[in-house]
Amino acid sequence: MADLSKITCIEDLRVIAQRRVPRMFYDYADSGSYTQGTYRANEDDFQKIKLRQRVAVNMEGRSTRTTMVGQDVAMPVAIAPTA
Repeated sequence: MADLSKITCIEDLRVIAQRRVPRMFYDYADSGSYTQGTYRANEDDFQKIKLRQRVAVNMEGRSTRTTMVGQDVAMPVAIAPTA
């Protein structure tokens, strides 16, 4: 079993999945359609995004409350259909 404390990025999760998930399922999830041009373009675009880790930020008075499809929600999490 993978040591989850050593996961530091999405690539670490991808490598673990590649080892543990049956190949046909891994290949399906880690691919695009036909020429895979969109898949490669998305990977390239995501590589250009740099996230800045911010620790010790004052969280006082912050809230995740919002509205989703006209309903008040405390935590805006939704699951969309995926293939």
